[in-house]
Amino acid sequence: MLKIDNKADIFHYRALLLILCFSLFSLLGRYFYLQVIDYERHFSKSQVNSVKALTTYAPRGLILDRHGEILVNNYPTYILTVIPQELKNREEQFSKLSSIIDIDEDELNRRYKKYYRGRFLPTTIAKNLTFQQISQIEEMRLEFPGVQYDRSDERIYSPILNDAHFLGYLREVDRDTIPTLDKSLLYRAGELIGWQGIEKQYEKELRFSKGVDYIEVDTYGREVFRLNNNNIPAFPGKNLSLTIDANLQRYSRSILDGKKGSILVSNVDTGEILSMVSSPSYDLSVYRGTTSETEWNNLLKNEDNPLLNRSIAGLYPAGSKLKLITVIDLIANSLVDPSDSLMCTGVYIPPGSTNEFRCWQEGGHGLVDLNKAIAQSCNIYFYETVQLISLKDWTDTAKKFGFNQATNIDLPNEKDGLIPDKDFYVKNYGRWGWSERGVLLNLTLGQGDILITPVQALRFINHIASRGETPQLRLNRSKEISYYDKIEYPKEIWNRIWDGMYDVVNADQGSGWRARLDSSDIKLYGKTSTAENPHGEPHAWFIGFFEVEDVKYSIVVMVENGGGGGAVASPIAGEIVDYYINSSKSLAEN
Repeated sequence: MLKIDNKADIFHYRALLLILCFSLFSLLGRYFYLQVIDYERHFSKSQVNSVKALTTYAPRGLILDRHGEILVNNYPTYILTVIPQELKNREEQFSKLSSIIDIDEDELNRRYKKYYRGRFLPTTIAKNLTFQQISQIEEMRLEFPGVQYDRSDERIYSPILNDAHFLGYLREVDRDTIPTLDKSLLYRAGELIGWQGIEKQYEKELRFSKGVDYIEVDTYGREVFRLNNNNIPAFPGKNLSLTIDANLQRYSRSILDGKKGSILVSNVDTGEILSMVSSPSYDLSVYRGTTSETEWNNLLKNEDNPLLNRSIAGLYPAGSKLKLITVIDLIANSLVDPSDSLMCTGVYIPPGSTNEFRCWQEGGHGLVDLNKAIAQSCNIYFYETVQLISLKDWTDTAKKFGFNQATNIDLPNEKDGLIPDKDFYVKNYGRWGWSERGVLLNLTLGQGDILITPVQALRFINHIASRGETPQLRLNRSKEISYYDKIEYPKEIWNRIWDGMYDVVNADQGSGWRARLDSSDIKLYGKTSTAENPHGEPHAWFIGFFEVEDVKYSIVVMVENGGGGGAVASPIAGEIVDYYINSSKSLAEN
């Protein structure tokens, strides 16, 4: 019985061994078939068994002036990205890439770390590459696993305009910034975003919509076949037409060249900005999102502060343009008879004081009425009459005209300015460290703690030119016209101010006579200001308005540390207005 059992065990053992041997030979046979007989077919299939999704880009929207001249364009270039997981030897690959694209190896590593988003996501390491550089990388494809490139469009700015402040510029997005951005625009680290000016203000409109292309690649990452199913097309950004007149802008900038300051010209009836110059500026052509830290530090340390948009963020004493606030309060409250005259001896001593407050005209202006006080910018007239006004009434009127608050022009980083009121003085000087009568002597001349921006001065003159019904200032030509709160005063007040401002430019002793126009049939109304500056020379101001073919235009000129408003700012204003009148006639004839 035991012997039979042993035979059964041997049989089962041999059967199992036979099955195992058969299975092994079957596997070896299949392996031989796949690796030798059918090698070519399966090797070919192995080369195309990977599908990749490539992000595609479209051009950013163009920025044009009001006549269709391109101010900001795009030019084709390439960006280089890497997939961290697919890099075989990053140090060696970056060393080889460095010699091809002429970017330091350390800089490539810095960008890699800055824009790294994960092992399987593209990380941008270089921009603005040429076709020749990309061709060289493609020829050495086997040496660069994990390295890929994309077509891209970079910004190119008009070299003959180059107005950095209102156009703005782009910067690269980093990982820390992404959580703060509009998620619907799908930013990724290393991409460009509008960082200042119009580029920032209208980022959503100018930015393209990204697409996706699906491709088959071999094991080396080389494209084998481009799939056409399920691809998502990229769409370009919208073009933006500005209110800016490029020719006027160029002319205005040429006049302010070498000076610090701002020039603004607007259409009073529509609120359109025709020219916005801030000087000094900086070269936009080198700021395409890859500015080095050294370059930025040089700009930041520049004593002339070229990065500051003086038009909307430069804060300055207003000067005697704010005498017009005093005029409005005096007439609105029937505090003076405009035809009455006061004697200007050149010196004013407040009642109960020994302090002397002087007129800018040494020896005085003699007898002056309201109109002459505006035309000749007589300090003494306003020193005396402002004492009839309360501090609250004066500051309320100044704020009604928009001082102390931003104009909300369509640009980022505008400043509010400052009109100091009672609360301000108590907070900063204590209850007994100031007097209402004393601060009014400063306020009526636009001095003391008052700070305004040039664009606030533009809104002020637009209120006067439109008699209180003023459209919102804007740079986007397609933006719907809206209005600031209407300022209502009797017709007499507007007439008195207009008459005085006309004589500023056109009367024999008007403080702004240097702004007189070549064209006798165009009336220019103006107001000069010489704003004292505790840190150096006074700031020269001129504000004014004029009418061409039933359309009103306004102008603001501010020359930082320029000296007298009548001597410096007025002739600049006259030149610009003459130029615009002549160019408008030429345009109409053509």
